Amino acid sequence: MWLAGFGWPATHIAQRNAHELTARRKQPSSGPPRIHFPEDEGAHPNALIEWWYLNTALTGSDGGEYGAMVAYFSPGLKIIAISDIDGRTLHHEVAGSTPRFAEGALDLVWGGRDRWRRAGSETPLYRLEAKGKGIGLDLSMESQKPPMLAGGDGLVQWSGGTSYYYSLTRLEVGGWIQIGGRQIDVEGAGWMDHQWMANLGRRGWDWFSVQLDNDTELLVWQIVNPDDSIESRDLMIMFPDCSMYHTHDVAMQSVESWVSPATGREYGIVWQVKERTQGVDLEIRARYPEQEIRMFELMPEVAYQFWEGNTVVAGWLGGNEVGGNGHAEIVRSISPLDRVP
Repeated sequence: MWLAGFGWPATHIAQRNAHELTARRKQPSSGPPRIHFPEDEGAHPNALIEWWYLNTALTGSDGGEYGAMVAYFSPGLKIIAISDIDGRTLHHEVAGSTPRFAEGALDLVWGGRDRWRRAGSETPLYRLEAKGKGIGLDLSMESQKPPMLAGGDGLVQWSGGTSYYYSLTRLEVGGWIQIGGRQIDVEGAGWMDHQWMANLGRRGWDWFSVQLDNDTELLVWQIVNPDDSIESRDLMIMFPDCSMYHTHDVAMQSVESWVSPATGREYGIVWQVKERTQGVDLEIRARYPEQEIRMFELMPEVAYQFWEGNTVVAGWLGGNEVGGNGHAEIVRSISPLDRVP
């Protein structure tokens, strides 16, 4: 079975799925999986663009709350951001380099300083070391659930066509971060995305990952046209028993916004997400507004900005009151990445 290569034996998956399964929670009949593990964790050289992405919600040994985000792109682009949530301060860096992305296995090497690799051949263990100017991290991660294949089979419509896409929705994270000249031991939860596609396009998106306290995760997004009309929407839910639900019939609405004083760009910072069949009624709220990432500030011809940050989630799911943490990414006006140095 394809999940066995990920470190989740087929018998274990069957046992988990045997508990509390209902018809509405069954995996949608979207055909055989388009993504296979562990080989598709590695690079796909024929893709025009590919990225590996991690967001985390962390508690420090100093009692503080932090968020860390890292993204590596092929062609060569890296983003690293660490958020001091209590201090309402985001530290981030965008860099270009010539990376080495291994095929057939997750092993990304960047500039001689960064490395993201699978640390266990038979188990879903990962190690990420990333450094920037004055910020950095060294994190170990263990996936608590099998991969979520977006759309049910791992192939979805994205901003410029189809995209292969999977998520690791519940990572147990430990290690340290570096921020403000301090190294802080941390632990918490993480979420990993991996996408590759033939065409990125120029549409933007509003994207949310949600980790509820009841061991349920949600992945929800909408693709946004340049005139701000909505191209499409998508919702995936992974329940505690690892069964999944997928639909396009989801409502998303920004109910509060923030205007960046640095760029004048307006971003939604409080969102409502609703879906009838599963009884989804959630408010997703930014932990603080000032989490804008400004790309290539010294290169106006390719500059663009987006919002990327930690959120808190509250509301209802299936008639039960729920809460948790999440992450949001608000992107508009994608610039051609072939102009990035």
